[in-house]
Parts: sequence; C-alpha cells; structure tokens
Amino acid sequence: MSSLPPLSKPLTDRPEASFTLSSEYYLSEELYDQEKQQIFYRTWQYVTHQTMLPDVGDYTTLTLCDENIFVIRSGDNQLRAFYNVCRHRAHELLQGSGNTRKLIVCPYHAWSYSNSGELLRAPLSEHRSEFDKSAFCLREIRLETFCGFVFINLDDHCESLQSIAGDLEQDIRQKVPYLDDLQFVGADMLGETRLEAGWKVVVDNYVECYHCRPAHKDFASLIDMDAYQTDVFQHWSRQIGADIRYTNSAYEVDPAIGMQNSFFWYLWPNTTFNILPGSNELGVFVVRPLGVGSCDFGGHSFSADGKMYQPRVDYTANVLAPEDIELCESVQRGLRSLSYDQGAFMVNPASPGESEHALHHFHRLVHSALAQK
Repeated sequence: MSSLPPLSKPLTDRPEASFTLSSEYYLSEELYDQEKQQIFYRTWQYVTHQTMLPDVGDYTTLTLCDENIFVIRSGDNQLRAFYNVCRHRAHELLQGSGNTRKLIVCPYHAWSYSNSGELLRAPLSEHRSEFDKSAFCLREIRLETFCGFVFINLDDHCESLQSIAGDLEQDIRQKVPYLDDLQFVGADMLGETRLEAGWKVVVDNYVECYHCRPAHKDFASLIDMDAYQTDVFQHWSRQIGADIRYTNSAYEVDPAIGMQNSFFWYLWPNTTFNILPGSNELGVFVVRPLGVGSCDFGGHSFSADGKMYQPRVDYTANVLAPEDIELCESVQRGLRSLSYDQGAFMVNPASPGESEHALHHFHRLVHSALAQK
C-alpha cells in the first residue's frame, strides 16, 4: 500500500462524525506526485464534445499533469486518442487544435504518421536493417463518449466510464431534454483561468453549498437555498436548485424561456456539468492540476440553439467565478498556517443542500485512491 500521512482525527464513512483531510494532503509535493499516478493517470478525463471534431483530421490537444495528449478523428471516422509524442525522439507532434487530414508530421525530424497512428515514413530508416515501422506507431489511449462528450483514460486496464457512471448519464439525460441538440458556443477556457489554489481546494468548493448563503449572496438570491438538494452516488454527486426567483440580484430569468432549474453534477475526480436557469445551456468544466498549489479551471459552453444567454454569462464571469476564485485562493493560503490541520464536516439532515456530505464523499474518494497500490 502507498504510504499516506496519518490523520489525527478520523475520516470515516459517517460524515457527521468525520474530519477533513489534513492540510498535508493539500501541501505535500510527494502526495501530489502520487495523485498524478494514482488519480489523474487512472481516471476518465474530459477533453471535448464529439461535434467539435466533425471532420476527418480534426484534432485537439490536452495537457494532463506531465502528459501531452491529442484526440483526432481518423480516416475511418472514429475518434482516437494518442500520446502527443513522436516515437523517435519524443518531440510533441501537434499544438492547440486544427486539422491534419493526411499526415501527422513531427516538426523535428519529419517522422510521419497516419491519423490512425501508424508510422508511415521515417527518413533514413531504410539504412537500418530490419527496421520495423509497426514497432514505432503512436501509443493509443482509451477513449469513450459520454452524453456526447469525449473522455480519455491513460490506464489501459481501467473500468469503462459507462460501467462506473452510467447512472450519471441516465440522470443527465433525464433532466436535460436538449442534451443531444447541444452546440458549442463558448471559447475554450482550458489553460486560461489559473488559480493559485490546488485542484482539491477547487473541487472542495464546488461540491458543497454550505458556503453559498454567506459567500454567494446573488446566487442565493437567484436560487432558493431552503429547497436546495445535494445527493451523493458512488462516483459522482449532484446539486439541484429546484426553486428559483425570477426577480433576483444575479440576473433576470424569463419564466417562459429555457431551463427553470439549476443542476450541478460532479464526476470523480475533476469534471463538472453545470446548468443555471434561464436558457437551454450546459457547461462542462474541469479542474486541471498545475502543481501542488495551483490549477486551471475551465472548459466549454454549449446550448441547444447555438447562443448563450448574455445576462447569465455576465453574472458567471463577473460575479460568481471571481467570488469562487477568491475563496479558493484564500483557503490555499490558510492551509499553510501552523494553526490549521483538519476541519469538521458540517451536516444538517434537515437541509441537505447546504450540508457537506458531498465534500465528505470527495475526501473519501481521494483517500481511497491514494491508498491503492
């Protein structure tokens, strides 16, 4: 078993009697290295939506911790994922996103690959006896689509995403009737929103709304916190704001247009699906670790009609996101204090929407993953 720092206070299966992970879990470089290997390289990671790569040769790239990856639509019209590394001398092959319909050509020594990963040309290889091109094909990565979204997993032996989160897909499809009509409308934000806070601090903040009344006053004006609901499942959790106020301090909501509820789904370890009321939109956002105390938070926005509801966009970008960034960065600074080690989960059975049982669920998942061989 992996060596983990002992917790002076217990993290058990009962949130009302449990305590949080200790500050060392948020500050240790050694544990961050374990997280890369035992969490991020073994779990399903969001990349894009299948409609964003419609043509043969369309590709997009992704950096996951120390790994560079690309997803491409190959000549047989299948989406495939590969390590973005030339098999000759490890130069990166593709940058950003675009189309490379015929060949993937390494800019270093011009080794050339098909969009299905086969090595087609290696200059001067004819002078090597018995050079086997098939031994130098690109290394493929497991890929699945989930609700139309593309996920990859670096673990060749992982369970399928459908097997561990099929109930999440069913839940999203039940609650989002326009799911199959989604069109990309928002610029790719991945890598653009850097937080001086570790990835776990950001997920901690996302999965609980115990902080919503004091820290997001406009959000609590828009969504009735007395009717808020949080539910926990094996590999995911969900927050539902079933009652909203059409006149509020966040933005105006037309009762005749679009989704009239809010939904926030969290998928282990770092993917979120988000709906705010007022339009038929859905945002997929992820937390990507950059180091032990920093991360990127961003993703893609979609809507059923190809448009974004600007009042919702303005509120999210100018109010809600800055509030959360300030909260997370303050927590990351506070975790360094000699005065802090562990907190206690706050749980109110009469008000599950504002309890921290989904936070407890997340901490248990982290601890369990790090304890694996």
